[in-house]
Amino acid sequence: MPGRFRVKIEEDDGERKRRKSADEEFQQTAEEIAELVSEETGAEKCLSETDAAQLRSEIESARRAVEEEHNRYMRALADFVNYKRRRQEECEAQGQFASQELILKLLPVIDNFERALQAAQENENFQALADGVSLTLRQLRDLLEKEGVTPIEAVGQEFDPNVHEAVMRVESDDYPDNTVVEELERGYMQRSRVLRPSKVKVATR
Repeated sequence: MPGRFRVKIEEDDGERKRRKSADEEFQQTAEEIAELVSEETGAEKCLSETDAAQLRSEIESARRAVEEEHNRYMRALADFVNYKRRRQEECEAQGQFASQELILKLLPVIDNFERALQAAQENENFQALADGVSLTLRQLRDLLEKEGVTPIEAVGQEFDPNVHEAVMRVESDDYPDNTVVEELERGYMQRSRVLRPSKVKVATR
C-alpha cells in the first residue's frame, strides 16, 4: 500500500471520523487497483508486450494519482485543524484581554472605596463615609454606562416578562393591573441584551 502523508494535529471527533472515512476510501481504491493489477497479470497472456507495458504504466499512474489526491486531502485537513486551533487561541486571548481591560477600569473605583473607608475611620465621620461611597457609586455607574450597561426601568412600567421577573403579585388601587409597583432588585441591560432582569412586585386587581 502506498505511503501516507503524516501530520501531527489535534482532531475532534468529527475530524477523526472524516479522516477515518478518507482512509477507508483510499484503502478501497488501492484494493481496486491491486485487483486490476492481478487481472492484468492474467490478461498479459492475451496482450502483446507493448500493450502490457502500457497497461502497467497506466495502472501505476492511477495509483500515484490516488496517493497524491489522498495526500492533498490530508494536507488540507491538517491546515484546517491548525487554522481552527489558532482561531480558538485568538478568541481565548481576546476574551482574557477584554477582562483585563475591565479590571483595570474597576481598580480606581476600588481605590476610592478604600479611601472613603479610611477617611471615615480616621475622622469617625459618617457623613464623610456617605459622601465618599456616593461619589464612588457614581463613578462605578459612569463606568458601566460607558460599557453600554444601563438600568432597566421598572416601577410604574407595565410588566414585561422579557426584562422583569415577577417575584409576587399584590393588590393595589394606586396602579393599573399588571403594572410594576415595587423594584426588589434592579435589572440591567447591555445595549439590547438583558444582563439581569429586574425582580419586581406586580399589581393585580
